[in-house]
Amino acid sequence: MYYVIGANGSQYGPVDEATIRAWISEGRVAAPSLSFKTGESGWVPLQTREEFRDLLAAAPAAPVAAAAQVPPAPGSQAPLAPGERDWQTLLLLSIFLGWVGVDRFYLGQTGLGILKILATLACGLGFIWWLVDVILIATNTLRDVNGRLPVRR
Repeated sequence: MYYVIGANGSQYGPVDEATIRAWISEGRVAAPSLSFKTGESGWVPLQTREEFRDLLAAAPAAPVAAAAQVPPAPGSQAPLAPGERDWQTLLLLSIFLGWVGVDRFYLGQTGLGILKILATLACGLGFIWWLVDVILIATNTLRDVNGRLPVRR
């Protein structure tokens, strides 16, 4: 099965070889169009695929959208943008190390992280705070220092 970046810049797939051949004939994809085949690790131009070379040589040139960056392979996760926090990482940190404030440090809330440590050491109230934070994170309502929710992937 194949995935392709069409002339309009959108990703299509999974489709079979016959569909790709039809799209080449229709001008929906061209030699420089990026393609991904199931089992591969990255995107390559269609012109590098032996199974389509004969058809691409005879096909009219189609406009191809300029890709600012190569998309992640289907089934993989896109990297987080700078400043974003991963929800699953935050939840695991909170469950296992939240009682000492590690979850708050991960969110960029250094002062609250220190207060959580002191609350745990001083009177054990950090464990109640830990439980509340685990619930807030599990329901994805706890925001980071910039007011953004963690990213669920």
